[in-house]
Amino acid sequence: MNKKKKIIGVAAVLAVCLAIAIPVGRGKFNFDDKFKIAGNFKANSSKNDAENGESGDANNIDGNIGSDSSKDSVSDGKNQDSNSPNGNNDSGSNSKNNGTDQNNVGNQNNVGGNSNSGNQNTGGVSGDGSITDFDNTGETIKDNYEVNDADIKIQHINSYSGIFIEDGSDVEVDNVAAIQVKNTSKKALEFAQIQIYNGDKKLVFDVSSLPANSSAIIMEKNKAPLDKSKSITYGGTTGGYTNKLEKDVTIKYQKVDNNGIKVTNKSNKNIPCVRIFYKYKSSEGYYIGGITYTAKINNLKAKESQTIYPSHFDSDGGEIMMIKTYTTAQ
Repeated sequence: MNKKKKIIGVAAVLAVCLAIAIPVGRGKFNFDDKFKIAGNFKANSSKNDAENGESGDANNIDGNIGSDSSKDSVSDGKNQDSNSPNGNNDSGSNSKNNGTDQNNVGNQNNVGGNSNSGNQNTGGVSGDGSITDFDNTGETIKDNYEVNDADIKIQHINSYSGIFIEDGSDVEVDNVAAIQVKNTSKKALEFAQIQIYNGDKKLVFDVSSLPANSSAIIMEKNKAPLDKSKSITYGGTTGGYTNKLEKDVTIKYQKVDNNGIKVTNKSNKNIPCVRIFYKYKSSEGYYIGGITYTAKINNLKAKESQTIYPSHFDSDGGEIMMIKTYTTAQ
């Protein structure tokens, strides 16, 4: 049985040099200074996900922004329909023992990002997960810093202590760098990677499925700490936008009790694979984590409904971002 961790708290805004702490089972969300966290965010442990047939992606758009890889994904989506043995079992040859689905954004080959004027190395993903290796521009980042190479505003940067959610591991971290970012475009942000320098150290932040005019709090993907005694300057952003986050019209979905999602195939044809992409949204309207989780259902028959209980989904704050169907099992 999965162990569950749950954040239960009331929204609060912190003054400078204070901290928010919301209990989360064995840990807490704790943002310094300007960040706030609210609502009910549930994070189920993924240690037993493989035996439960769970799946998921971290920052995976599964579209034209890059090829699937076998790195850094999360584990989500437990199918509870006893009549659908093929549903949502993602423990194939690319899965690890902890049940992770290895279809995460890896090399963002087709990300249509702009870039700054510094030197860039676009030869593939580097050891720190950089898609493009931006130089340090030397531009100091202050609140509501508007970058010049993407429709993004860095609203705040600070440190974070608590459960790390960007890779679905839910491990406890302390003083990890975190930013609040706003998509200022009129289009949805399909995927973006933002690079910031803390002194000479590069910090990397990934975000996906961020609607127009929406904000998200994102943790540094490598769990790097923030040293406030050193300079905080801008590197660059690689990003791709889309007119609309896809929701396949043949699929009907409904949030149900106990943190579930009821998925119905409205068509007259069987669908080999359905993926439900979701994020957690606070009661204040911003998303927590750059990560976009997915749950998968295999072989959804014509007119059939299945109910799934994804491990990082919450009925109150969970928001369905995209629904995609595939002509072959994934």
